[in-house]
Amino acid sequence: MSLPANVTAGQAPVAPVMTEGLDHAAREGTPAEAARAHLKAHQDKYKVLVSDLQTLKTTKVGKQSAVRFQQKHNGVPVLGAEYAVQTEPAEGGQKVTSATGTLYTDLTVSTTPKVTEKTAEQRMFSLDSHLGTVKGAQTAEHGLVVLPNSHGGTLTWHFTVTGARGDGSPVRQEVYVDASVGGIALSYDNIDAADAAPVTGTGVRVDGSEVQLNANHDADGSYTLVDSARDMYARTGGQIRTYDAQRKNYTLVAGGPVTDDTPLVKSATDRFDGANTTSGAVDAHINAAKVYEYLKDRLGRDGIDGKGGSIYSVVNVASNGKDYANAFWDGSKMVYGHMNGVPLSVGLDVVGHEMTHGVTEHAAGLVYLNQSGALNEAISDYFGNAMETADKGIAMSDPTSGLVGEYLCNGTKPLKDCALRDLNDGRNAQKDYLPITLDIDNGGVHSNSTIVGGALWDLRKSIDTRLADQIIYRAAENYLTPLSGFTDMRNAVTLAAKSMKVSTADLAAIDKAFDAHGIEQGWEHKGGTHDATTLAGNILPAYEVYGGVDEQAAQINGDVYAIPHGDAIAWDQGSAAFGITVGRFSKHPRHELAQKDAYLLDPSLDNDRIAFTRISADGVGIYQAGSKGQGEIKKLVDEPGVDETEPVTENGALAYIRTAPDGEQDVMLRKADGTTVDVTPEPGTKASHLAMKNGTIAWAGGDGTYLYVYDIATGRTQDKRIPGFLFNYISDVQLTSDRVFYRITGGFLLPSTTIGSTPVDDVTQMANLRFPASLYAAQFSVNDDYLAYSAYDLWGALGSWSGPTKVQVADTSDVLAGLNGFSRVSCSSGSQLAPSLGDGRRVVWLDTTAATTDVVTRSTFAGTCE
Repeated sequence: MSLPANVTAGQAPVAPVMTEGLDHAAREGTPAEAARAHLKAHQDKYKVLVSDLQTLKTTKVGKQSAVRFQQKHNGVPVLGAEYAVQTEPAEGGQKVTSATGTLYTDLTVSTTPKVTEKTAEQRMFSLDSHLGTVKGAQTAEHGLVVLPNSHGGTLTWHFTVTGARGDGSPVRQEVYVDASVGGIALSYDNIDAADAAPVTGTGVRVDGSEVQLNANHDADGSYTLVDSARDMYARTGGQIRTYDAQRKNYTLVAGGPVTDDTPLVKSATDRFDGANTTSGAVDAHINAAKVYEYLKDRLGRDGIDGKGGSIYSVVNVASNGKDYANAFWDGSKMVYGHMNGVPLSVGLDVVGHEMTHGVTEHAAGLVYLNQSGALNEAISDYFGNAMETADKGIAMSDPTSGLVGEYLCNGTKPLKDCALRDLNDGRNAQKDYLPITLDIDNGGVHSNSTIVGGALWDLRKSIDTRLADQIIYRAAENYLTPLSGFTDMRNAVTLAAKSMKVSTADLAAIDKAFDAHGIEQGWEHKGGTHDATTLAGNILPAYEVYGGVDEQAAQINGDVYAIPHGDAIAWDQGSAAFGITVGRFSKHPRHELAQKDAYLLDPSLDNDRIAFTRISADGVGIYQAGSKGQGEIKKLVDEPGVDETEPVTENGALAYIRTAPDGEQDVMLRKADGTTVDVTPEPGTKASHLAMKNGTIAWAGGDGTYLYVYDIATGRTQDKRIPGFLFNYISDVQLTSDRVFYRITGGFLLPSTTIGSTPVDDVTQMANLRFPASLYAAQFSVNDDYLAYSAYDLWGALGSWSGPTKVQVADTSDVLAGLNGFSRVSCSSGSQLAPSLGDGRRVVWLDTTAATTDVVTRSTFAGTCE
């Protein structure tokens, strides 16, 4: 018996993730009846009432059937909790051969919400400033969902927010708001980033070749790219339908069914060329048909949904009038843009990759986070490449066989230089896995995919390719469940192969392929080097869920540190409640600030107290405890009907942001004498990223493009708009004794971040720092002596990871002088994120060397790691 991927012993009680050989005789009835009887008979093993398991579906691959169950708690679905029971026909009925998945055995949470769905939706936008920047945001409501954890579960309201970020990237944010407290418990982006008479027409592909394609001859005499010639049409009316967005912004077509204002691809004759070629429509239509036939002939699957449903592609989308250099599956269709003028639909592996995301969503439902998300990407890479190598006749021994997206350059670059990823890169889980945090690539879904994808590809190189495809498909369809990880994939492939009665040599090839990539039980805890002291292990940083919360590992005041975090090793395990760990560098004992029915986050320290935001069903306000986290938690300000957030405290003064029901955000100052001043009395104000130091308050205001500085002693306010494009905005503000430092996020077409600075007494002098240069998603910390930053590159976020990010540090005076004198804070082998500077050379950061997210510290900088 083993625990699910990322689950640590003692956390979130779970049923066994895999069982074999529990039944020695067949059970009567259908596969579903036999599976349910099996679970009931072995309740001592699974420890979940059969009445809490809803039958989702029964799938059949070959002779084997797999019955999928969704766990519910008092009628409310449990996120990610699915179980698949595999059966085979036997004399007397069905023989249960194995079972795989994740069930939670100790759920006790009440399923009666204290916070209404409407309030939860309002809180979602007021607490996460990132959601407020989504362009064209639309919200879908999904009702109640239980998040499993080691404290009996958390009842949440589930929402999906779709639209686009300021940099043009698509958003499909899944947000779960605690229905008892009203705080955000989990949030992640779920984009998987890529009547007429049928006739046979001709299409011209981007490479100039002509191909036959299936189309419709419409009543008005025109022809449209609608393929009704596939087997599914006679049974279900399913078609392959290709639409032209005509350079419409992709955000207007992403999510949901194709709308009437996005037309089918049309031609006056049965020849599709010209604009229908350059748009990518012909390639998308032809490749979608190839994928359909591959799924049917190789795997016996009837289309993406397995039920003969229509397959939809939308080509020729843009981003703010420019090429949109991406493709994605949005939950209902494929959407394609152009990269350097070439439509992404030209690559059969890209089309197969995106359509396989749809297959996986309907089959295993792999959650797009961490290992399960990387596994999702690996399966798409595998089948996309399998389809392409079969179509082009590429030998598996060819070094280019594992390249993903190598034809997107249309011959302008060598294949290896053009490729996005390579399944033949030889990466090993124990040496090369990047245990990065959720805000980077959803926890490494692209960055880590070739590790397990490489194992699957090695298997395909070792055995008959058709058999390999069928084994991996059966593993995904019948064995994997939403929270499966790399080791679960090894188990699933092995069980699927055994159920197909493969040879001993083939089973040995499976072991060899996974062994070569370091995927074995407990691999996550092997490897890595450390040179820091761990303050808190296995934490969920608060900023990964709450936009606007300080992106620093800890807040520091002298010898005291405060770490805001979720009490979770991963989002599906520990308590979803957020709390604050307070400790001292000089002493080991720590104090936990936490309340059962509230979230505590965003701490600020001074010599007398720790102030923080408290979120509960009754409201959102500012509370305090003693300077080292001791003593009773007391209210500072918590007005009914408004939200108070982002507290900063200094010498008895408190500044915070007050958000009214109409969305106005005022900066409030509560002075040491108890009097309160509205620093922003004008109507319609907006504020975020509040900072206070040495009698100065600074924040981002207006539409996020203005820097405001307020002098407490004189009451003088300065403001200045940041330079650059309209879609740039300020995403962090920090103060030293005499300067303001700020981070600008945005970029034209490609996102980037830049750090700038200005004197406190004259914001007209604001200017970008020369070093560090423009970065992707930089996090920084600054004081009078040092500036530290961490950043990862854009291509890492898109899947071409260039290595773990490292925290760099330099003298503040040198940085202001334009010198590039940065050196390493630590030589640890993992990613280093969210640095926090304390006194002297003390630094705290998030470190992922141990395949978990840990808060660590050093009292001095490493300097060089030669």
